[in-house]
Amino acid sequence: MNQQFRIRPLDSWVAAILADPVTKLPARPAEFRTSDGAIDARVFLRHSPGFIAWQRGQSFYEQWQKRNADDYRREIEGTRPVYEAISVAGRVLDVGGGAGTLRHFLPPGAEYISIDPFADCLQHVTPAMRDAYACLSEPLNFISACAEFLPFQPASFDCVHMRSVIDHFQSPDLALFEARRVLKPNGKLIIGLWVDGGKSGKRPLKVALKEFARPMLVAAGFHRFKDHHIFHPTFSELKQLVADCGFRVAEVYWQPQWDGQVCYLAAEPR
Repeated sequence: MNQQFRIRPLDSWVAAILADPVTKLPARPAEFRTSDGAIDARVFLRHSPGFIAWQRGQSFYEQWQKRNADDYRREIEGTRPVYEAISVAGRVLDVGGGAGTLRHFLPPGAEYISIDPFADCLQHVTPAMRDAYACLSEPLNFISACAEFLPFQPASFDCVHMRSVIDHFQSPDLALFEARRVLKPNGKLIIGLWVDGGKSGKRPLKVALKEFARPMLVAAGFHRFKDHHIFHPTFSELKQLVADCGFRVAEVYWQPQWDGQVCYLAAEPR
């Protein structure tokens, strides 16, 4: 394991809001099992429809992440306008946050914790990531957990952040209900997502051709083209999902870097 990223004990404020992810009753850190020194609070819907597809997709994503060599400085510059437009502050839960790169964009004094089912994600922080994101050299509150079963007490967070993850959840509805449960009454849910059809509602020709060819390529044995996302909502479908789970959309921001294909919603509990 990369010694620089060894998990440390959770901050006292995190320990004070822990709960059993199933019963939702308050729990102490010692009541959880651990994995690589971190609390492992993962709960899986193993016997429900879609679990096998989710598991395969999660495995594919984790292997991709281990090999990933993105241009992180370009990523930062493309992402910065998002958090200049939509503020993230206070006590923040980053769902699917991995090693916690969101911290790069948070104001001083913000309290932060990342949860992710990718239990050993911190072992795969590359030198290039660390050079781009100075926050990765700082101590991190991290728990291995699933979005559908959050290990926190109700009304614990000012902000629940979900960037590029809800299309990977086994149950987006359950994950958003959980987000609503752990948010304070005046809290904020932030969802960042590539949406099918983008801002215009129509797929660009390049995307349409790619999706038309994908099933044929997979059937021909080119499995690297298989789509492991759970679903691809349009903008209207994304707004409906948010509304059905008890939120009101307050802000919408289309990320310039992605030519009207990636949007961020800020929503408030109704």
